[in-house]
Amino acid sequence: MEKFFLVLLVTLGVFVIAETRVIELDEKLNDEKLYKHGGTWLVMFYAPWCAYCQKMTPAWEEVGKNMKGSKVHVAKVDLNKYPDVGVHHNVEGMPTIKMFHDGEVYDYDGKRDHISILDFSRRVTSPPVRSISDLPVLKEVEKSHTVFFVLSYKAGRSSQLKARYTKAAGKLRLQGNFYEATAKAVQEKIGVNSTPSLVVLRDGQSTQYTSQNISQDAIMEWMAAERFALCPHIDDHGIYDYIDTKKPVVLGVIGRIRSTVEQKLADHVRFIAYDKNFESDFYFSTTDQVTLVRRMLLRAISNPALAVWDFQHKTYWLLPEDDFTVVTQKDVEHFLEGIKNGDIAPSGGDHFFRRFYRMFWLMGEMIGDVYSTSPWVVIGSAVVLTLSLVVCGVVLMSSDPEKDSVRRSAVAERDQLRRETPGNFYTDERMSGVTDPDDQLDENDFEPIDEVEDDDAKEAKKRGKFKQS
Repeated sequence: MEKFFLVLLVTLGVFVIAETRVIELDEKLNDEKLYKHGGTWLVMFYAPWCAYCQKMTPAWEEVGKNMKGSKVHVAKVDLNKYPDVGVHHNVEGMPTIKMFHDGEVYDYDGKRDHISILDFSRRVTSPPVRSISDLPVLKEVEKSHTVFFVLSYKAGRSSQLKARYTKAAGKLRLQGNFYEATAKAVQEKIGVNSTPSLVVLRDGQSTQYTSQNISQDAIMEWMAAERFALCPHIDDHGIYDYIDTKKPVVLGVIGRIRSTVEQKLADHVRFIAYDKNFESDFYFSTTDQVTLVRRMLLRAISNPALAVWDFQHKTYWLLPEDDFTVVTQKDVEHFLEGIKNGDIAPSGGDHFFRRFYRMFWLMGEMIGDVYSTSPWVVIGSAVVLTLSLVVCGVVLMSSDPEKDSVRRSAVAERDQLRRETPGNFYTDERMSGVTDPDDQLDENDFEPIDEVEDDDAKEAKKRGKFKQS
């Protein structure tokens, strides 16, 4: 019976290892041959004591199961055992996910669920530009992506635009979806009248690249700016996708469960975004991340609210309205017009005092968050801090600077007298008894003692080598 259970446990262990397919790596990951010539590796850097790493373990195991049989090796490295690996690969926090593919290293900075990680892996390992061969394929692409880019050109013809678009897509493969189309039916469907041409399709609307500058940098800059949906609902990860953009972001701040007023505000923002009157001046979005927006603005807000945030200058504009039941779409448009024309001054900034204020604001937010979950921790810390300040105050108050000064002067006078009369010794019995700073010490307080001799002096005297003065 025991042998049966032993065989069962071994079989289950082998089954689990085969299912997860997560490989434990060691310092060999420092060897560049591993990822330059050893296939594609998707690696998580972790530590057993890290709570975030423990929370992410089930998702990582799920990634290993889904990658079973593919060319991607799913692995993890324990930085507690191999800290040099983390230093070698510039790991600054845990867990950190990196993908090693075709001699390049790609950093993952998305949600910590297996679906998002698998999409990241697909983007890295797939060709940067995929083909739309016919209308059915185009429909599938439209269902899969809210925003995607399409280069239209005639089959069999090469162009500078095509070559540079392909290179730019390779650089931005993690930030967008890139396709090419040669079929005339597809080109007509997406609104292309001439070839070659580059368009972006967002929420069923197409915008064409019209600049005469077809350098790779210019194409990349345009695609990086146009990769966002017209009015997405963004979470705490999505909001940071705008961090390198040049246009301010309009944020319709609403709750997770939308009230009638919040839905009305979201509709106003969406209608203005689709109207495209402000397309060249703002990005538009809605979000339920009230706490995150509050920490960006460094001020208290409640939903619903309408804020405009400029990532470049860390400045913001806030629609000054307490009752959003009376806010109309015209009011929002007038507010945005004022920002666009410079009639409404921004708040915030990134100067020294603002940074100093941000530090204290975030510290207060952190204390508030801890108090909301563990109030006794905050109360206990406050009590300990108060007692420490009281003790320090009592110690400081008990010391008298005048008394300390008298004591220091007395000691200095005694030492000076000793140095000036090297042939005599003076008793310090009365000095040691000075506890009251009002005692006045003068030269009469010190009596010479000529008869005091140490053992060496007595011995020298016996030998006749000592002469008394």
